[in-house]
Parts: sequence; structure tokens; C-alpha cells
Amino acid sequence: MNRLVAGPDIEPPHLRDALHHALLSPGKRVRPLLLLMIAARDSGASEAALDAGIAVEMVHTASLVLDDLPSMDNAETRRKRPTAHVLFGEATAILVAIALLNRAFGLLAELGAGHEIRTELGRILSNSIGWNGLVSGQAHDIAGNQGAERADAERVNWLKTGALFVAAAEMGAVLGGCDEADRARIVGFANYLGQAFQTADDLIDISGDPEAAGKDVGKDHGKQNVVSIVGAKRARDACREYLTAALDELGRTGIPQGPIFALMEQHFGAMMPGNR
Repeated sequence: MNRLVAGPDIEPPHLRDALHHALLSPGKRVRPLLLLMIAARDSGASEAALDAGIAVEMVHTASLVLDDLPSMDNAETRRKRPTAHVLFGEATAILVAIALLNRAFGLLAELGAGHEIRTELGRILSNSIGWNGLVSGQAHDIAGNQGAERADAERVNWLKTGALFVAAAEMGAVLGGCDEADRARIVGFANYLGQAFQTADDLIDISGDPEAAGKDVGKDHGKQNVVSIVGAKRARDACREYLTAALDELGRTGIPQGPIFALMEQHFGAMMPGNR
């Protein structure tokens, strides 16, 4: 990633610095790691999987830059650092997001994989971003029309978070040569994982601890989500339910579970099934 955004051919310098700041901030990289771990069942796909994972991370980073803008969440901190618009201005932050989104699809077009695979990866990633994915989720979030039932909140969680989790996992399945049955189970696994991830994030938002969150907290005040609808205790139980369902789906695939389980345990800790 450093090589891709730190070259002298990126001009002007403040745009290069802003790209570097946004993309290389110290995040967990859960989505690209998930893609790599699923694709690893085919040892020959490692280089293509790395570039595809970076494409997913570019999309995710672009979504965070946009989400933090004054017209969106108006956040000042992300990943324990000032947000892009705080350091470089709102206009440059918007251009950073556009640049990352465009380069992501360039990377997929350049993958060392067959034409059909490149096309399918582009289709999956595009669908996760557009009006059936991230963009729709953000629009619901801005409008405050998430609904008053848990199922309504889960639908918005799918759009805001789950869609890109599913895209990363499904892209890994394509690169790993999974059959249709395993691919469907991997999609189910990633959907539940995305629900758990967003619910855990909403729990952190009400914790009041920006150091633990690595970003501004309290930004979801007044918004409908699983936590606000069912309460913190039941939301933690729901998070465990999502994680249990995710592991059940993963266990029905031919994907090695150990690395993925370790990644989940590192992120969810005590909320993992069996941990209290």
C-alpha cells in the first residue's frame, strides 16, 4: 500500500500526503485479511489475493474518509489520528476518496488472474459499494430512517458494513477456487460477521472511551441501531449470536478455520462464543 500511494508520480504533494495519511493509518485491516485467509486454500492465488485485498481496503478507506466529513458524521479522529478533512481540508478529503475508489478497480483490472475472475471480482466489489450497499447504508444513516425494529437495524448494518465484508469474503472464495456451495456458505459467514462487527462498533460508540475506539464516540446518539433498539446487554447477546452463526457457516466450508477464528478472537475478545 505504501508503494502504491507514496510514489513521486502522484501530484500535487498534498494529495499524495493525504492519500498516504488515509490509507496507511494504523487500522486492523480485517477485510483484506479475511480475503487473504479465504483465498489461501489456493496457494497459487496469493499475489492476486494481496492486490485484491488492497483494493478492498482502498474502498473501505474511501468510505471512512467520506463518513467522517462535516456533512456526514463530522468526526475529528479516526484510527487515533486526525481525520483526513481535519488535516488536509474537506475538498482534498473528497478527492482522496474518489482517487482510492478509482484505483481500487484499476488494481482489480490489473490482477494476474483470468479475465472471467477479474470481471467477477469487479462485479462483486462494485455491488457492495453502490445503491445496494455502502452508499445506500450511508443514505439511510443520514436520513435517520433506519426503522424501529431490530430487523430494520440489521438491514442497515448489512448495507453499511456487511456488504463489504461479504464482498471481501466472496472475492477470496473466487480467488481460492471455491465451489458454489462453499461460496454461498462463505457469503453467509461474512454476513453474520458483518452484523457482529457493526453491533460491536455501536457498543463501543456508547462506551464514551475514544481511546479504546480509536475515533470519536457518541456519533450515533439519536440514531436507531441494534444497541439503541434492544439495549446494551441484549445487543451483546445478539453479537454473540451473530458470531456463533458465522462460525457455524464457516465450519461447513472447506476453508481452514484456525487463522480466521484467531482474527475474530483478536477483534471480539470476550464476546466470542465460549468467552465471558
